[in-house]
Amino acid sequence: MPAIACRSYDLTLMSDSRITSFRLGPRRTTLSEHGAAEIVLAIGVGDLVEAVFRHDPPTPAEMERAIDLVEDALMASRLPQGDRGDLLTSDVLLRGLPGLREAGARLQRADVEALFQGLASASLGHPGARGDIPAGAETAAALLVLRECMHHLGYEAVRVHQA
Repeated sequence: MPAIACRSYDLTLMSDSRITSFRLGPRRTTLSEHGAAEIVLAIGVGDLVEAVFRHDPPTPAEMERAIDLVEDALMASRLPQGDRGDLLTSDVLLRGLPGLREAGARLQRADVEALFQGLASASLGHPGARGDIPAGAETAAALLVLRECMHHLGYEAVRVHQA
């Protein structure tokens, strides 16, 4: 996996708006607001799947390693924890999560935390705890990146872009 890196931007632009576009890619995660510079985290779903997740559900050690990698990318971004609004996404993997399957759907940070806890419990050997979260390393990676961004950057909710 490549070294964790981030482009440098005027970070005051990110905190003014209450809506931030959230895009997952194989090698990066992009946060952007209308009219503001993009923040690019040098970690993506493909990175986690290729370098970390070998099992479905991921093992506890795989989950911890993936969290460490995402946290490193968040720290490299230099984005401070803040009181932010919603993340807006049209990502297919995230739209497969319970509560985000319809256009306009919205999950609060606590709901995303509950989904993540279900995945974490499944990794500890409680398969029923996964609930309706789709199987697959890509979905686990997408949920983990979303959760870490919301948790560490202070986003209140994620909602599905109405196309």
